[in-house]
Amino acid sequence: MSSNRRLSVALLPALLLSLTACIGGKTPPSDFYLLEPIRGAATARPAPAADKPVIALAPVRIPQYVDRPQIVTATGTNAYQLSELHRWAERLDDNMTRVLTQNLGLLVPADVVPANTSNLAKQAAFRVTVDILEFHVNPQGRAELIAQWWVARGEDIVVRRQSAYREPASTTDYRMMAGALNQCLNRLSRDIADALRSLAPTR
Repeated sequence: MSSNRRLSVALLPALLLSLTACIGGKTPPSDFYLLEPIRGAATARPAPAADKPVIALAPVRIPQYVDRPQIVTATGTNAYQLSELHRWAERLDDNMTRVLTQNLGLLVPADVVPANTSNLAKQAAFRVTVDILEFHVNPQGRAELIAQWWVARGEDIVVRRQSAYREPASTTDYRMMAGALNQCLNRLSRDIADALRSLAPTR
């Protein structure tokens, strides 16, 4: 028997064992997470429409590195990882836009409408734009959010800011990571709401 054939026969049991393990093994199910509005934002009773300004909120823009289902964490300088087993339950930009809509509606309070709706957006007293620059958990287990945001009244930008937030999270517990990132987004909501209240005419 040639040496090549002897090697092939010797490797055959190992290959069969590996194939059996692949067929019999099961991939663990993924866990899914959502960012949630501030408690009460989803169920708050609306004030009379005449007492609330209309605010047009543009869709939140997020960087491409987090524009994916997997939750992204930083593992070091210039190094990130994607978790296949821990994912966002919906598009992250849509989730953030929905949460900001509900939060601002409660905190200002205001009727918050999508900026791309024709009639309602044209009646808006203010237009809010939010660009997310960073949104992840760092190697030290702290959630980080950096955002640039603007408030426009008509054609004039009346507020332009860059805000940064950090919250303690975890390097292994993804539920804690999602919760801490959520807290960062809620803090951003409060700052935007404060700016809008300061601009609104006294009733």
